[in-house]
Amino acid sequence: MIEIKNIFKSFDDNHVLKGISTTFERGKISLIIGKSGSGKTVFLKSIIGLHDIDRGQILYDDRLFSGTKSKFKKDIRKEIGMVFQGGALFDSETVEQNVMFPLEMFSNMSYKQKVERANFCLKRVNLTNANKLYPGEISGGMQKRVAIARAIALNPKYLFCDEPNSGLDPVTSIVIDNLIKEISVEFDMTTIINTHDMNSVVEIGDKIIYIHEGKKWWEGNRTEIFKSENEELNNFVFASKKMKKLIKN
Repeated sequence: MIEIKNIFKSFDDNHVLKGISTTFERGKISLIIGKSGSGKTVFLKSIIGLHDIDRGQILYDDRLFSGTKSKFKKDIRKEIGMVFQGGALFDSETVEQNVMFPLEMFSNMSYKQKVERANFCLKRVNLTNANKLYPGEISGGMQKRVAIARAIALNPKYLFCDEPNSGLDPVTSIVIDNLIKEISVEFDMTTIINTHDMNSVVEIGDKIIYIHEGKKWWEGNRTEIFKSENEELNNFVFASKKMKKLIKN
């Protein structure tokens, strides 16, 4: 479980996060949604320590993460997998080398063990015979699967995804959603996803948090979100005519 206790974050005079508190449960998929500029990306980056918060606490399974020494943060970061927006693969490295990267950084495995682990992760995301290819030689959907394989290479307890469906067609987005859901359940991970994709909310969101102007404006599950009377949330959720039609039917 990850606990967020009343966190604040500002950049000079720009107050981005304004007292957000919530919890993320193990084995569950939590989605963070909100308009561009609402603070959700800063929120995600603060949780994993890419931004130091100004006030509040972040705890990973009762271990204080915020405000601690870098060595202790590094120990917790070894338990974190991250899928960055766009995949963020190394273009000059092969698919296999990309997946092995966190193993090179944080493990004491032999080279043979690293290759075996990379192969296991690639097989788990349904990618075979792509080891020696470079990111530029595979499709966007395959690149996202490589990014997921890299994120689970260290068998993390916590998985973070920043817009994992960005730039993908609807069919491929569903494949990525289902893959993230399967892996989260299989490995009993605490999974947190930043997304604009309402299909992800409908299909895989165990918990949804709506961020509005730096505050937690609403929190609930994928059933409750369509019954909410929160005006700002409804304006966001039902902005798409297609989504209105989907819910109506």
